[in-house]
Amino acid sequence: MKKLKGLYRLLSDLSGSRWLIFIISALLPVLTIMGFGIYLAFKYDYILELSIAITISTLIVTIPLFLIGRSVHEETQELLEASAEAPPEIKDGLVKASSSWSQKEVAIWNQSRAHTRERLKAGIEWGKLDEAGLEVLELVAQQFGKKTLAFSIPEGLKLFEEVSRRYKLVVKDHIPGIEYIKISHIKAGYEAYDKYGELGQKVVKAAIWANHAKNLYYNPLKAVSDLTKEHATSSMTKGFTDDMQLKAKEILLDEVVAVAIDLYSGRFSFEDEDIQLSNASAEDVENFAPDLEPIRIVTVGQTGAGKSSIINLLKEELVAEVDVLPSTDSTTVYTAMVDDVEVRVVDLQGLEGDASTEKQMLKEMTQADLILWVLKANQSARALDKQLNDKLASFYADPKHISYKKPVVIAVVNQVDKLKPIAEWQPPYDLENPGTAKAKIIAQAIEYNQTLMQPDIALPLSISLDKPHFGIEALKQTLLDEIVEANNVQRNRQRVEAMKRGVSLKKQLGKTVNVGKKIVRHTLRD
Repeated sequence: MKKLKGLYRLLSDLSGSRWLIFIISALLPVLTIMGFGIYLAFKYDYILELSIAITISTLIVTIPLFLIGRSVHEETQELLEASAEAPPEIKDGLVKASSSWSQKEVAIWNQSRAHTRERLKAGIEWGKLDEAGLEVLELVAQQFGKKTLAFSIPEGLKLFEEVSRRYKLVVKDHIPGIEYIKISHIKAGYEAYDKYGELGQKVVKAAIWANHAKNLYYNPLKAVSDLTKEHATSSMTKGFTDDMQLKAKEILLDEVVAVAIDLYSGRFSFEDEDIQLSNASAEDVENFAPDLEPIRIVTVGQTGAGKSSIINLLKEELVAEVDVLPSTDSTTVYTAMVDDVEVRVVDLQGLEGDASTEKQMLKEMTQADLILWVLKANQSARALDKQLNDKLASFYADPKHISYKKPVVIAVVNQVDKLKPIAEWQPPYDLENPGTAKAKIIAQAIEYNQTLMQPDIALPLSISLDKPHFGIEALKQTLLDEIVEANNVQRNRQRVEAMKRGVSLKKQLGKTVNVGKKIVRHTLRD
């Protein structure tokens, strides 16, 4: 009895404002009734009736939730489609978009900043900036299909902390003498100006010089120090102008947008907050990033387009089988060096219209850092390529994948030597100003595939075994130029996958066991 009383006393201590006792009081009777009902169902052979009752009650709850969820999904899709026509990027701001954001997140960033610029043009006082910040927060939340305050208390606290931290760094780096300016001085100056106008400014200035004169008599060193500081910050004291205030407001609201994107995308993590580290070490841990893997280049294209030949080119040795017949019936990964950069080249099956093959190819493409889409120059049939390309675009347009960064797609228009006139082949060709029939037809082929497939880059290529090569150096240089962006895509994928894994069940069970041990120890002591 004594130990039982000790257990109740411990629960009472833990409950604080009695919420734990309320939960236990509500939960235990429900669990008891459930257990008793299952026991009676087995004893009197009511298993079928119980199963039917559970099924019906589940459907009653899940069907309305499914319909509501689909409605929200459609509304969110409309929002995203509306945001697709995003305003042009604002390049004059001091706060920049993160390189790890997806294309959709960058569009949200540009749209939100355009909104804040319009609001600031209309005029927002410092005292109203909190309302403007909440308005921006709501705008970003809508783009992610979430409610404005749909985050936990720790996430909300981290949001304010992160905005303050970033704002401090930007202001410190870009506003000279900010360390010497006191909020009380600015406030007093504005109050004096509001109350007395120009006369108020003269009175304040006279008071400052009177103070300097007094210090010069009693403490010359302090007077010199004060004058030096005032001279260092004279541009600031004169210049806390409307333009500078506007810039400071822009920075603050831009930081709110940036942190809101990180918040609603799920990038904030609280798994390791129980680890006690020094402040410096804690900041280092937060900034740790997983090591970059070799860039993952996925090659895709119809059967016979020449993917294997391009892999051989990158390897500079014959490792991928080359033939006029389909040669790759499964996914194969090769390592290669592009200049001094190690890459993994993923050779997919040839695209031939099989649904399961297409599904596997789409999965590999969404896990790529860079996509090489090989298109046969003299093959006009693009239905299979277009169908897969549309599904790739739909994947990144889906609100569920709003935080995924789409890899750069390089369309390689291969075997351009086979375009008419076939007899003519004297590379290199100037496709910007084509002067021959062959150059003109190659330029038309590039333009056709660019319009149809909408790749980020389209390049001509010919690596025929019995003719001079064309386009190899341009392809290698393009791959090198896109390495940085491919690294950003990989980093984005690592972060998104880490977010999806979330807090492990093992950690949660470990916390539960630890709490249980504390309860037992406390009870036994009593």
